[in-house]
Amino acid sequence: MIEKFGIPPELIIDFLALMGDKVDNIPGVPGVGEKTALGLLQGIGSIEKIYQNLDKIPELSFRGAKTMSKKLEAHRADADLSYTLATIKTDVPLDVGIEEIQQQAIDKEQLKSLFTRFEFRSWLRELDANAKNAGSIADTTSGDDDSVPPAPAEIHYDTLLTRGALQGWLQRMEQAERFCFDIQTTSADYMEAQLVGIAFSLEAGKAAYVPLSHDYVGAPDQLDLDTVLGLLKPLLEDPQRPKVGLQLKYEKNVLARYGIDLQGLAYDTMLESYVLNSTATKHDLDKLADFYLGQQTTQLEEFAGKGKKQLGFNQIDLEQAAPYAAEVADISLRLHQTLLAKLEREPQLLELFNVLETPLLPILAQIEQQGALVDA
Repeated sequence: MIEKFGIPPELIIDFLALMGDKVDNIPGVPGVGEKTALGLLQGIGSIEKIYQNLDKIPELSFRGAKTMSKKLEAHRADADLSYTLATIKTDVPLDVGIEEIQQQAIDKEQLKSLFTRFEFRSWLRELDANAKNAGSIADTTSGDDDSVPPAPAEIHYDTLLTRGALQGWLQRMEQAERFCFDIQTTSADYMEAQLVGIAFSLEAGKAAYVPLSHDYVGAPDQLDLDTVLGLLKPLLEDPQRPKVGLQLKYEKNVLARYGIDLQGLAYDTMLESYVLNSTATKHDLDKLADFYLGQQTTQLEEFAGKGKKQLGFNQIDLEQAAPYAAEVADISLRLHQTLLAKLEREPQLLELFNVLETPLLPILAQIEQQGALVDA
């Protein structure tokens, strides 16, 4: 207390009484601020001693000391009241004893009821610590629409470093009703972002990452960027192939700079979440995965660092980058499956998503790429 305020603990009440505290509605003495209050307390002592030695105040060195005695004398009632208000009352009669307010054993059923009512999903999962997976608490939620889907029984992510491996995934994507993809870049600014890799997912728990320009020392040989984009271009530009993605507008803008006109923007998971419930949670991947899937995602900062020292994705070792990128595609697909099922139970919201919001994506992307004419 002496180090922080310049006075010992026993004078804190006097300090607050002299200068007041607007937050706690303590008026204090008019004209006395922090420096004046400290000058009085350090020079003379407590409020009681100050009022016993008003004649000594002009001898103190703080600014305004010569006229402070008259102010204090004129506002003694304010000082007395402020001292009372600043003093914590320790003799309040209570109808419970210390034994009755000891922490008791947790009432799990009551907590589960409260957490369910207020949709504290993370706390629900913590409460059900022995569950085999997040889906085991689905029966505690209010209705099927609020249930957390079970996690995939198996997670398998591929890193595609050969043309043959990529061709195998392309064939499966060409046969799929829809597929999810996500790009990893060097920047969140689509006008500056350089493509580092592309991830795909066709079913929950399975995804692949194609590294294209990881350039750290010792990075393995990777497929040629132009070759990969050439193979993907027909699929990505086909409007009859519905695409799922986390931020499809961003991906469309980045790919446009590589000569690819991304078509079939059917299911943007962030947009699905926003249309379903704009205020339920934030719409980034981490928050959506926790809220709707009951899953904690891998944090990029764990291996890339934070702030100015954060590594670009192209500088991250593939052993860490590939599973991370694949997980983003996998989680995005699983979010889409969960969110679309919820939207389908709300016909008006589904119509809003399909008729207004989704068709607007490419229009906004075009405006962002080209700008808009303004009549000065």
